[in-house]
Amino acid sequence: MKKQRPTFYGQQQLLKQAMLFAGIVFLCRVLPAQTTDSTQQKQAGQTEKLPVAFGEQTRSALLQAQGRIQGSQLESVPVTQIEGALYGKLAGLYLVQASGKPGSDQPSISLRGFSPLVVIDGVPRTFTSIDPQQIESVTVLKDGLATAMYGQRGSDGVLLIKTKRGSIAPRKISFTAQSAIQQQLNRPEFLNSFDYASLFNEALMNDGKAPVYSADDLNKYKDHSSPYTHPDVDWYNSILNKQATMQRYNLNISGGGKLSRYFVDLDYLNQQGFFITDNKLNTYPTNNFYKRYVFRSNIDVDLTKSTLLSLNIFGRLRNGNEPGAGTDAIYDNILATPNNAYPVFNHNQSLGGNVQYSNNIYGQVLRSGYRPTYNRNLGVDVALRQNLDFIKGLYVRGFTSFNSYYDESINRSKTFAVYDFQLNPLTGDTTLQKIGTDASQSNSSSVNSQNRQIYNEFSLGYDTEKGKHAFQSALLFNSDNYVTGYDLPLNNYGFAARAQYNYDETYFAEVAGSYMAMNRYPQNKQWGFFPAVGLGWNMSKEKWFHVPVISNLKWRATYGKTGDNSGAGYYVYQQFYNSGSTYYFQNPSTGNSTLSEASLANPNITWEKARKFNAGADISFFNNKLELSVDYYDHLFYDLLQQRGTNASAIIGSTLPSENMGERRYKGFEAAINYNDHAGDFYWYVNANASVSKSKIIWMDEVIRPYAYQRRTGLPVGQPFGLTAIGFYQSQTDINNSPVVEGYNPVPGDIKFKDTNGDGIINVFDETAIGSTKPLFFYGLTAGFNWKGLDFSMLLNGVSNRNIWTNNSNTLEFQQNSNGGYGQAFAHHLDRWTPATAATATYPRLSLDDNPNNHRNSSFWLKDGSYLRLRNVELGYTLPTKWTGIVRITKARAFVNALNLLTFSKLERVDPEVLNWDYPNQRVINFGINIQF
Repeated sequence: MKKQRPTFYGQQQLLKQAMLFAGIVFLCRVLPAQTTDSTQQKQAGQTEKLPVAFGEQTRSALLQAQGRIQGSQLESVPVTQIEGALYGKLAGLYLVQASGKPGSDQPSISLRGFSPLVVIDGVPRTFTSIDPQQIESVTVLKDGLATAMYGQRGSDGVLLIKTKRGSIAPRKISFTAQSAIQQQLNRPEFLNSFDYASLFNEALMNDGKAPVYSADDLNKYKDHSSPYTHPDVDWYNSILNKQATMQRYNLNISGGGKLSRYFVDLDYLNQQGFFITDNKLNTYPTNNFYKRYVFRSNIDVDLTKSTLLSLNIFGRLRNGNEPGAGTDAIYDNILATPNNAYPVFNHNQSLGGNVQYSNNIYGQVLRSGYRPTYNRNLGVDVALRQNLDFIKGLYVRGFTSFNSYYDESINRSKTFAVYDFQLNPLTGDTTLQKIGTDASQSNSSSVNSQNRQIYNEFSLGYDTEKGKHAFQSALLFNSDNYVTGYDLPLNNYGFAARAQYNYDETYFAEVAGSYMAMNRYPQNKQWGFFPAVGLGWNMSKEKWFHVPVISNLKWRATYGKTGDNSGAGYYVYQQFYNSGSTYYFQNPSTGNSTLSEASLANPNITWEKARKFNAGADISFFNNKLELSVDYYDHLFYDLLQQRGTNASAIIGSTLPSENMGERRYKGFEAAINYNDHAGDFYWYVNANASVSKSKIIWMDEVIRPYAYQRRTGLPVGQPFGLTAIGFYQSQTDINNSPVVEGYNPVPGDIKFKDTNGDGIINVFDETAIGSTKPLFFYGLTAGFNWKGLDFSMLLNGVSNRNIWTNNSNTLEFQQNSNGGYGQAFAHHLDRWTPATAATATYPRLSLDDNPNNHRNSSFWLKDGSYLRLRNVELGYTLPTKWTGIVRITKARAFVNALNLLTFSKLERVDPEVLNWDYPNQRVINFGINIQF
């Protein structure tokens, strides 16, 4: 037998991690602690600098629409992906988590309706799986002025993540250890075998078929007298633990002096899944888990008084694992396997199963081998800034970054046989029919993805202040070369500039723009110009302004043009041909097919565009204790890539390309309010934000629809369409007196629909906009206090006017699997329509397979997805320094925090975010301690 190579989570790798961890601790212990330069600290604190595109601006001069939070505000949320800590914290930022699967539980991000570009330390990057202790701040750039310098990549907004750096301060060592308990939320209520079989018989009779379960069968399911022929298996509790663990450890060291500053961070995360394990049966891990090792080193060195060298090194290893059958497949099978399908084990401890259910779920968890995954990132950033002192405020800066990514899956799965227990009712003899094979374990690997990125930037800047005049400007060139697998490189490159002037911090003007290209457009259509302008007026600075309660009042407005080239595709302006059985070109001498036409090319393809207007105000009251920021925006997106709806591709024999022809408008209002105060030793704060987002389809090439109510144009983007449900058919008389359903003969208990066009027929021409058409409204509130070492914080977030579909596998009855077996039924199916329950039924009559009438998209299945969630709560206590100082500890804090404690929703059966139950959402209770030296 060939010797296998060591696995990536073997002892050697763990030893390397431990040695690196110990080495850095030792190094920081022997480094001399450098003194603080109080003069420089004072100067640094005079004016707060806020991150903007390719630089920083003072808060007082900021005209852009943006939101920002400190990294410390993320540390109280026990999540594995940074996005999960952003819920409810930034106006305009909307998040939805569709899965709780370890390693794949990042929420989708929408900033004013679009997925923003993620920029980490100035470089567009594709990952956010980093630990919050590394993060200095997270900023969202929302309007045209804020994103114009990103040109063809700026239309969707930008999420800026800035990592921590060292400062002129004594050496600081911080160690945090956390241990958490995870619990899955919103488990479906599966029916026991007796109820399942009873409803199955009922569904058969509703479909005009004979029942398959006899009275004797039902009695045996009920009294459990024959567990091998009439099993009743709670699959959920048979293979899933009620709780799972998660641990996280972080060590970071920072400090520095006049010549050099440093920040070094090490982080380890171990998130376990919920599958049961058996160490006696398997010598390898079969549970699903996600382990992450992160290292970051940010160093700044003053080579001379005017020359600054910055070096960032980032490394990340992510190890995953799951049973050989696959986590997704197992969760799908829980929904696809009723309690009466087969026993877990037969009388001889062989795995139960049959032809319709040939994958024993217990076997899939413990006897299907395992599938490890290995994922690594490496990033190196180098920047050199030279102040040109012959002109005060003039500088040049060069910056380069290299990033690589590699993802590999290893297949060590194996198949196993199941045995169908059969009992001869006449003789009492039992037999076991073998289904499938017990095969040896696979041993192969595949590269899922690998890419590399080289980013370069060169900038020239000039910042100066003369009396009441202040001027800030920057001119830069950047290039971003990105290679995925064997594809040709994707290149973004261009010039960008910004200039801002303010007079006495009262009147402000700013212009920004870029001239940018991308190589996946035709040669003569790669470059575009994206300008923006902003004006501001700080009214409170005027001599005539005397309102004692108002500390600051600044008005601002911006307008800009941006682009989005993410939909360019892979050289879609060129026509490609593929070999295959369907052909357009043939060798006439042999008759062999040679080439077939791929999707039609679009030689005129270009980037999508947006014109963005934003008007806002920043107001503070009572000596800045209360701060209010409001924004109104009107964004017009045009030249959106869409396929034509009025031309059928079947007529021309090829797939139509996407063309720049769509037009949409997004309008909204955002408000953020912050209040902080204290009474003696008691400090408290409240931060709240709310966003109203309204979208409208201005133009799209729709298919021809005969009625105005069917047209998408003029309605919100993504507006659901379907029939309008008006109850259930109660009798045959009711059916006879109702419109005819095209292609279907309804029976009592079926869903009854509105005849929208009044033609006496229910068909696709009666489908109309259903659900809410109101603007999406989402909000968040963070509050907390600190009193004599005791601190408390909480986070609420919610959303209203949200439509969600519920006609999926964890709602519908008896969904058939690929082998002809029928899936689960649920507790809410007990409330189905029958002649006896006609007055109180909340679910239509039951039937097998897909019912073309009841299961079609309609207002019956479209639900209000509004919710309010107590997203996070934390309680901590910092020990008095008179105690910790005895052992030379600067700070010691113990804390407990929790995620997803309470949810208020109109939905009864499902989580308002994880709708399909592919991997449920989770509640996390986390305990930790932080020690600083």
